[in-house]
Amino acid sequence: MAKAGLKVLQIERGEYPGSKNVQGAILYANALEQIIPDFRDDAPLERHIIEQRMWMLDGTSFVGTHVRSDDYNKQPYNRYTIIRAQFDKWFSSKVREAGALLICETTVNQLILDGDQVVGVQCDREHGDVYADIVILADGVNSTLARKAKFHGEIEAQNVALAVKEILFLPEETIRQRFNVVGDEGVAIEMVGRITDGMTGTGFLYTNKESLTIGVGCMLSDFKESAHRTSLMRCSRT
Repeated sequence: MAKAGLKVLQIERGEYPGSKNVQGAILYANALEQIIPDFRDDAPLERHIIEQRMWMLDGTSFVGTHVRSDDYNKQPYNRYTIIRAQFDKWFSSKVREAGALLICETTVNQLILDGDQVVGVQCDREHGDVYADIVILADGVNSTLARKAKFHGEIEAQNVALAVKEILFLPEETIRQRFNVVGDEGVAIEMVGRITDGMTGTGFLYTNKESLTIGVGCMLSDFKESAHRTSLMRCSRT
């Protein structure tokens, strides 16, 4: 929008764009390439994925398969691991280069409505009402602002998943040795079975330059049911 000559304001709740984002992710290059064709020149990319593994786990063993192809190792690469806090900060710099204005450490409390039309946002600053022809919400699938404006109700637990992850730091050479990669090559692993403790979901592990992103994601409805069963078991023991 900024490149097209529109006046764009980006409002960020954190100290900088990405500071509130804890996601570790795999970036598919096609969409970004359409917006920033030369993004590979300076974007904070971790590793390009040359191998995809799939593991089926029980409590003590696994059955697995993997796909590694020379095609995955030909430029321009299509899949990269990224750390979103770093990547979002870089991405916002490109937005500013295109002419947008960025305001950080500012929370949007609610939308300003004219009837059923959104005409701006109300921020937690003095004189914090900002009016605009177009307002784009980027506060996630479970948007608080959209719920306040009654655009939709609470998302039903069976329609959304929740993932938790941890970043484990390892020397770059150790990662290369353990995953049989060289340079900036990387591996992605998806896991199903015992790792989700009977819930619908998957585990994941991605290689970054000097760390591993490891986690598990399951349907929120299954998390709730599991927590309910645990609570009942505690009550029965008591």
